[in-house]
Amino acid sequence: MLFRLLSLASLCFCSVSMAQDFYVSPSGNDTLNGLSPKANYWLRTGPFKTLTRAQQAIRDLKAAGKFNEAITVHVGKGTYQLKTALEFNNWDSGLPGQEILWQGEKGATIISGGILLKSCQQYDAANPEQILSCPIDANTVANIKAEANTRISGSAPKFEVFVNENRMSLARWPNSDWAHIRMPLSTTQFSVFEKMPLFPGDLSNAQIHAFPNNDSVDHYLDVSSIDLANNQIALSSSRDHKLASGRRFYLQNIEAALDSPGEWFYDKPNNQILLIPPSGVTPNTIVVSEASTLITLIDTSHIGFKNLTLRHSTSNAINIDRTDSVLLDNLEINDVGGRALRAKTATNITFSNNHVYDTGLGGITVIGGDRPTLQDSGNIIYNNHFHHYDDVLFTNASAIEIAGVAAEVSNNLIENGSGMSILVSGNNHLIEKNEISHICEQASDCGAIYAGRDWTFRGNIIRYNYIHDLSGYQLNLNTLNIANNIIEYVHNGVRGIYLDDGVSGFNVYGNILDSVSQIGIQVGGGRDNRIENNLIKTYQYAILVDYRSIQNFDWSINRNSLLTMPITSDIWRTSYPELAQPMQHDTWPEHNTIRRNVIISTVAGSTPLAYRMPKQNNNISNNLVWQANRNIKINYNVIDTGAVKSAGRWEEWLGEGVESNSLFADPCVNITGGKISVTCTNSPIYQIGFQPIPSDIGLID
Repeated sequence: MLFRLLSLASLCFCSVSMAQDFYVSPSGNDTLNGLSPKANYWLRTGPFKTLTRAQQAIRDLKAAGKFNEAITVHVGKGTYQLKTALEFNNWDSGLPGQEILWQGEKGATIISGGILLKSCQQYDAANPEQILSCPIDANTVANIKAEANTRISGSAPKFEVFVNENRMSLARWPNSDWAHIRMPLSTTQFSVFEKMPLFPGDLSNAQIHAFPNNDSVDHYLDVSSIDLANNQIALSSSRDHKLASGRRFYLQNIEAALDSPGEWFYDKPNNQILLIPPSGVTPNTIVVSEASTLITLIDTSHIGFKNLTLRHSTSNAINIDRTDSVLLDNLEINDVGGRALRAKTATNITFSNNHVYDTGLGGITVIGGDRPTLQDSGNIIYNNHFHHYDDVLFTNASAIEIAGVAAEVSNNLIENGSGMSILVSGNNHLIEKNEISHICEQASDCGAIYAGRDWTFRGNIIRYNYIHDLSGYQLNLNTLNIANNIIEYVHNGVRGIYLDDGVSGFNVYGNILDSVSQIGIQVGGGRDNRIENNLIKTYQYAILVDYRSIQNFDWSINRNSLLTMPITSDIWRTSYPELAQPMQHDTWPEHNTIRRNVIISTVAGSTPLAYRMPKQNNNISNNLVWQANRNIKINYNVIDTGAVKSAGRWEEWLGEGVESNSLFADPCVNITGGKISVTCTNSPIYQIGFQPIPSDIGLID
């Protein structure tokens, strides 16, 4: 179905013999007619110079009643600099069969919202750091804006600096890694574990980037004062974020901290950018982001963008709202302060074959469809490569966020992220054949694929994904000892597939999870979930189902979610009959199915399974469990019978009668590059009915 939709999208956005062609080139001229790639000033024909002139030409064509065929705007190679977004509305829309395509030359057509800094001078020849100074207009800086974010406060600049397309860091201490909170002194003040340098000069604009009290949410907080004599920091406001000993932070936006390659500082009194280029880099281009957004589409339809490079926005590269039938294909989007794309109230958006990297607040957000009527969005996110997509905020800035109804997320490669990779909200989404690795690198309680806190998020399918090599990062509370100067962080705290806080009605089928710390699949107190036919190889938990008591979780959040959707309507009753049924114990994880999974534990004496759930109304069966030394433990709490074991033997667990028809045997399987090979002819995986998993996972060339 997906390939058919993509084929249709490609057919709709191709040049045909009857199409109207316009041309744009940095060497063109807006006084020409835009109808030829080469200029002839005698005939006044040739390419336009600006994108806005090409846009106006299409509007003029439509106003004259001459829009009767598809249009392709050929955007020639070169850099097109924007101070403000290129805005599209209904006047820029195409029609079915008469789509409007803006097409560049792949890798060579660049749309930039940046200012190229020139006349940079050596700031202090005697300074071993070799700081450069680049003049910048004060009025220009004053007009640079960025989208407000509740997790970012302080007086740091709203723009960023890029040297040869390398994102620079605001001058910071420490230069790498983190400093730590020794002791909270009040809600807004704390002592610092490490000894701070004696920073000379102005510290009034300092800011901290911190995980104030956990390893799952980071913030940028405004600094009120720095007491260097007593090694203390005071914040302007706690913003309801409690401070805790051992938690990490770094200081930034301090001129005296400008002492390391890859750092910069805005010297406002002298109207200049100070910087130290990255190691080994000759600064050929120094760019400051200026435009908030590069492309906006509101109330548009049947329009496409292909083979373009988008860079240097302070917020999102592309914003879409109230828009239908948009193709975003073969784009390269990098060096932006926000996301590559935020699309809300959007239907039939195809985001395909794109490369998204070095973004600040996540990759893409796509919201569409109508949940009360379960009307599909038709949104497709296919065959994209995402990496280093959360360079500014490290958590809750996912590579892909989908919400609404029936988005398809398939064959994407997501890697090298500080936080989660895919965030799911809504109904009937399909997440399949994605490869995910090396994410949650700066976070714990973090899921590669995450959904949570709503009983009405149902009908979602997570299948045939390859999730591997996740480590996580968290404070070791077991060894934390401030009095003895012990603060230790460890690589742990990640879930491969995280169904959190009671989320229900998910089908998790045929996924491969290899070396996922801490939990392969977690069902966080939810209902009506199906965990089937997954292959999990782990040194910690493979599957964990937990029971969240009213003392540990506010179940009113989920109960109130039932009031937001028409769960008794015909379409909801038909789609999710379980949701309309009375819940016997609404705080218990009931009616879950866990069967035909292959679980390989790589550590003797480990606990690969943890079940805190009732015996009745759940189905755990036909699973295969293996550990080469035949020594595993099961952590269980059968909450309706009272049977509890923190490290029970396999035989003891089976004796409780909760799990049936499961085997403890060598599955004879290997995992190589997301593919499963069976190494013996009589593998017991066939006895449990394990079904083959497709091999076409990840990017498609």
